[in-house]
Amino acid sequence: MLVASPVGLLALALLSTPSAVSAAPSMDECEAASPRLKLAAMPGKGQAPVVCIGPGLPITFRFDSLLQQESLKIQERGWFEDWALGRQTLMLVPRENLVAGKRTEVEVCFADGAAPACATFVLVVHPGLGMQEVKVLRQPRPVAHFQQVAKEAEADLQQCRAEVRQLRAERGGPDGLGGAIASGLVSGDRGVSVKDLSTSITEKEGNALRYYSVYSYRALERVAVEVYLENPGSEPWTAAGAVLRGPKGEVLKPLLLWQPGAILPAAPGEASDRGRVVVEMLATEKEARGTYTLILWDAERQRTVTLGNVTFP
Repeated sequence: MLVASPVGLLALALLSTPSAVSAAPSMDECEAASPRLKLAAMPGKGQAPVVCIGPGLPITFRFDSLLQQESLKIQERGWFEDWALGRQTLMLVPRENLVAGKRTEVEVCFADGAAPACATFVLVVHPGLGMQEVKVLRQPRPVAHFQQVAKEAEADLQQCRAEVRQLRAERGGPDGLGGAIASGLVSGDRGVSVKDLSTSITEKEGNALRYYSVYSYRALERVAVEVYLENPGSEPWTAAGAVLRGPKGEVLKPLLLWQPGAILPAAPGEASDRGRVVVEMLATEKEARGTYTLILWDAERQRTVTLGNVTFP
């Protein structure tokens, strides 16, 4: 529906808030980690590539060379429910209770005796940026491979340029409702649609905070999720990162993560304060279809909030 209430106008203001007020979360090593790894013939000491894994999220390594069976070495086997080494694949199933920030190593060796003989990977647990597939390249690549890599890099570059243009346009425009119109988020008969998800959201066991209400928004090539949370713990909580994961593993990373202040625990004998977190992503109407899972984490990546069954109007 088109928003015409004060709540809707507030949504418009949120969706057009300039970056001086709200900023995207800072990068961490899992933001920079690549799902495409190229092994050097003589890797330097301590240069094992980082691969980010998520609690309960299966990950598959796909190699371009045959693997030596029985060569798999897992430093912390207790981290995984299951694992399997195939002819050219390695599958790992991390346990749900893995602690974010922890690190371990896995190693596999190749069957042909060529360099490098083995490959070691540093696995880092992350609450929201775990990978589902990693391609490991060892052999010389044909021209077609580099053409495909260049095509993917160009697509990423165009996406980054679009985000930069959008941010610059918003920074130079007015705030509030006028800012939403000036930035192109709404035009003509297009408004901001809102959906109340409060009765359909699912919570993951062990969440650091409890949700009170959840709303999703969709505007022109934008989506946002607004979450009201209660803190049952003993320490304040501030969101440092967020991600939306789709049913097929697709990931929407935030353009904006906004929280007006730390969510405080309840004082003895009093009800908990309800804090608000708003996460905004670039997404077309097609990309906004389907059911997503919202994952929020703090600076230490230890106190997380995972909310399932997130949909957009």
